[in-house]
Amino acid sequence: MGGYFLLLIFVYLAAQDFFVCVKSAPDTPANCTSPAIRVEWNTFTDQEKAAYFDAEWCLLKAPAQTSIPDVTSRYEDLVGVHSSQSDIYADEDTWHMTGQFLAVHRYYLHTHETLLRNECGYTGLVPYWNEVPDAGSFANSSTILDFGGEGAAHSGYAVLSGPFANLTSHLGPGAKNTEHVLTRRLDADSSLYAGQSYVDGVNNETAFANFQKNMFGTLHDGGHAGVGGDMLNIMTSPNDPIFWLHHAYLDYVWWKWQGDDQSRIHDLTDAGYETQGEPATGYVETSEGTVLSVYDILPSITVGDVLYTKGGYLCYVYV
Repeated sequence: MGGYFLLLIFVYLAAQDFFVCVKSAPDTPANCTSPAIRVEWNTFTDQEKAAYFDAEWCLLKAPAQTSIPDVTSRYEDLVGVHSSQSDIYADEDTWHMTGQFLAVHRYYLHTHETLLRNECGYTGLVPYWNEVPDAGSFANSSTILDFGGEGAAHSGYAVLSGPFANLTSHLGPGAKNTEHVLTRRLDADSSLYAGQSYVDGVNNETAFANFQKNMFGTLHDGGHAGVGGDMLNIMTSPNDPIFWLHHAYLDYVWWKWQGDDQSRIHDLTDAGYETQGEPATGYVETSEGTVLSVYDILPSITVGDVLYTKGGYLCYVYV
């Protein structure tokens, strides 16, 4: 598995022993009567896939609207939101190895969907990628092939075919912002962490803290490192549009796990801290009041707003 993510796994697992209890809040009243449906990518028709790619390209071509340094498009506004809050080099990552890891990425997926719909007129369903059948063989994944497959070895693994051929990114890799073509370098060994045995291990956890910790080090990292290239750079991994399908899958696994026991929806016990590094004012435990920000793309919300996908702020289910 890639170096960035192996380091993150080690630090994350070690840090868990120091996390303390966070009191759960009462359930959020549901007022979501017609939830949107999210589906597996391979259920899409060719026309539905084309519509999704067109919407992504709409964001890629639209001008940036934030003041995040070096962004050049509306899509890169999204990448910049992730990058600027995932600075592992400055020990300022608040999106990974923190108690709000799953919650903030759920909000981030919602932000991406909102831009697709409100700014690019996308009317289709939100897809996720069930990675289990592809574990150990991402090179043969129909989903990855739909997104252009592995990059060309003779061109530094730049993606030269498919809907995102020669896509130029201006953020990353990592904290270094340089213009580069989207890269993918598949790793079969890392992709094994997407396998059914790891899914079962995650689902067998009964406490959220253990569920999130286990998922981070297996399903999450297996997808990122298995795809490789830009996806392996934790700060700027959203440069690769397959990022959204990978994280929608993680959200699906979380959603299903929550649904197996309603008491899990608001379980943040021992989830972790709001920051990876210790601030001058000391660590703060992640709670339902922890603020989640995507800067000025959408208003800031709290962790409690996204714990339930049919709680009002969010309104969707998976099939």
